[in-house]
Amino acid sequence: MPELVAPFPTPVVVQSDAGELEEALRVLKMLALAALAAGTLAAIRKRSSGKAESDLWHEATRGPDAVSTPTIR
Repeated sequence: MPELVAPFPTPVVVQSDAGELEEALRVLKMLALAALAAGTLAAIRKRSSGKAESDLWHEATRGPDAVSTPTIR
């Protein structure tokens, strides 16, 4: 007698225990913390590079050795 096979296999649902769920939440929290730290570091670097550029512009446009002098129109 031929064996009957379902046209679409039914998915098997495995119950996860609380330990696995807690581990997954812990990993997600660590990822969120790492993303926050990376964003903060990027913001600090962007701000400090902008300030350095501003300082260079100020130095280049002021004083007797200025490369360029801004004009008032």
